[in-house]
Amino acid sequence: MNSKLLIGAALAAAVTLGAGAANAACTTKAAVATSTSAESARWFALETMVQHVSWGLWPGFVATGDVAGYRVMNKRYNCRPDGGMVTCHGRATFCRK
Repeated sequence: MNSKLLIGAALAAAVTLGAGAANAACTTKAAVATSTSAESARWFALETMVQHVSWGLWPGFVATGDVAGYRVMNKRYNCRPDGGMVTCHGRATFCRK
């Protein structure tokens, strides 16, 4: 009976760890940026989110606008005028390809 309990616990742990590994492939990040236009504030917010995923991705993103090895999904921005500038609150999900 103890061996059945041990096997059941091992299977439950494997399923739990497997689910955690699957979720680890995607991460959601958020950032706030202020600039002279909504377009540039969105770009700076995304740049900051890329840095939060990995500083190693940043040089390639600045050079090409692409996040190598990741799909960027569910980008959402809330932009508002802010004293002659525009402030955008952004959020995006980064999933490994």
